[in-house]
Amino acid sequence: MKYSKVTDQDSRIIREQLGREPKGVLGIAERCRYGYPTVLVTKPLIIHSEENYEVFPTLYWLSCPRRNKKLAEIEATGYIERLEEELNSNEKLRSKYKKEEQNYLRSQQKLLSEEEQNFVDNHQLNQSLNRGIGGIQNSKHIKCLHLHVAHNLATENCIGKMIMDRFDLEDCPKEDVICEKFLNEEGS
Repeated sequence: MKYSKVTDQDSRIIREQLGREPKGVLGIAERCRYGYPTVLVTKPLIIHSEENYEVFPTLYWLSCPRRNKKLAEIEATGYIERLEEELNSNEKLRSKYKKEEQNYLRSQQKLLSEEEQNFVDNHQLNQSLNRGIGGIQNSKHIKCLHLHVAHNLATENCIGKMIMDRFDLEDCPKEDVICEKFLNEEGS
């Protein structure tokens, strides 16, 4: 899995994109044509202490505010249910999706250090980490369009590709680059 390091400027942009301090960011899997973070790679497990830990089943996190807004609008129309119907009625699509989901889980597993894997084993967390994209338990369902688009931008996801092919999810137009405004606001 390839991803770039997060610079100080990236960190500032990501905080603005998400509206909060990000958790467990390992790097940036994809940037927009203007160089701003679009897809983050996140740690599958954050250990604070032996009793305090977080399982984070979202390997690829979409940080692009333009895409996030558009996808929220699409989800609000009930589009997830339509995609689930399509997924469950198309054996070829379902097979491809399951294969990509397995690749996703393998990539996530590779991010665990030996110490983290021991923690997972000792706390019986394998079940929590071996769920589908975004932690979904049943591959006949789709949890969130954002996750699938992020996965597709970072590597390959047939559901994410379908969404991107059907809707305008391109980078910001050059006259209205949202993340550029974040930098300008910070400097004011």
